Amino acid sequence: MSGLLSYFDNDGKAVNVTLTAAVAKGQVVVAQGWVGIAESNGVIGETIALAIDDRAYQFTVPAALAVAKGEIIYLVLASVTGHTPQDAAYTKVPAAGSVAFFKAMEAKDANNVVIGRMLAANSMAYAS
Repeated sequence: MSGLLSYFDNDGKAVNVTLTAAVAKGQVVVAQGWVGIAESNGVIGETIALAIDDRAYQFTVPAALAVAKGEIIYLVLASVTGHTPQDAAYTKVPAAGSVAFFKAMEAKDANNVVIGRMLAANSMAYAS
């Protein structure tokens, strides 16, 4: 027999991360090499689950960012404070140090909300 064995562990829709800053449930979080949605509130030193699946979410984006249906929104990782992407982190232009975050299923509405399919779990490739 050649090769190493592997076994099913879980559905992979969430990952546990240890926080270095406080977060709120539903917040976009960048932590330990992952971008996801906080599934609970958390404080420094606590471990919480991040949703990292590819389902559709309602994302609030900066007012200055126009988003049309079908566009991919990226996060510039250098514009993350603590675990929180700042307004400058959101862009439509892929570049070094950015990660694909979601693909818009609808255009941004008047409340700066975009329904989008999260892509982040499939595109993370940086050292935390």
